[in-house]
Amino acid sequence: MPLRHLKRVRVQFNPLDPRSTAAREFLARVTTAKAAKSNPECAVEPRVRNDAAPPVVAVEFASGARDQFNVHRMTVDDIARRIKTVSDQMAVKQSLAEAGLKLEDLRFDVRGT
Repeated sequence: MPLRHLKRVRVQFNPLDPRSTAAREFLARVTTAKAAKSNPECAVEPRVRNDAAPPVVAVEFASGARDQFNVHRMTVDDIARRIKTVSDQMAVKQSLAEAGLKLEDLRFDVRGT
């Protein structure tokens, strides 16, 4: 799980709650050496709770944008895909900016005409 474009990842869960499987797996992925190497500046913050609240993943992107979501009905791949989608959008915007363009300035004709 690459951590590019991420400033902080917080994973909150009760380890005894069966709904926490995806959160625990996600935490395991983002704490690997490979993930840390992809962005050594990204802070990974596990928060173990002892309440009945659903597991939560909160991310802060380098741009300052934040996303927080309950993961009790998600798989670890769903969590990664959600974060990757936003990261990919940021990468596209950065590439366009380096080329002197803005995403808002591009006009797409979805009708094919």
